[in-house]
Amino acid sequence: MALFLTAQPAGAIWVPQTKEEFVDAVAKGTKGAKMETVTVERSFDEVYRTLEARTAPCLDHKVERTAYVGYVEHSSSDYNPSLRRVGRDQAEFTLQVVHNPRGVGHTPPAGGLYVMALDVKRAGASRTEVVLYRPVMGFKNISKSLIEWAEGSSTDCPKLK
Repeated sequence: MALFLTAQPAGAIWVPQTKEEFVDAVAKGTKGAKMETVTVERSFDEVYRTLEARTAPCLDHKVERTAYVGYVEHSSSDYNPSLRRVGRDQAEFTLQVVHNPRGVGHTPPAGGLYVMALDVKRAGASRTEVVLYRPVMGFKNISKSLIEWAEGSSTDCPKLK
């Protein structure tokens, strides 16, 4: 007779499966993540139009890499941005990334790992509040571009790695 026991690994990795789980984890102060709030002097509609014009062309890309690490290794990062209105006065943006090969020990959600999110809200006739949820390390150029797009100070695309 054989007895099989199953147990969760002691160091199991939890990965947010939705935008809401990601935002909640960052807002609660998860180590390695940061929440920033910026109010820009532009109308909600102007901010939304700019984000709509820049997010897909600048961020919807697959970056492929080849490196020699004792052997030839191929890897890629497939960036998947999503922007949508949530009612008349709000919008939300997410950026997910599918890494190949993917890391061991986690199950990523459809569309890839959540690496960034924005909540955009009308704060007056010509003011908009932008809340950015992001990692502390990496992706800084993308964070900077999102804020600059919201402010209307730049339309440059960030370099994706």
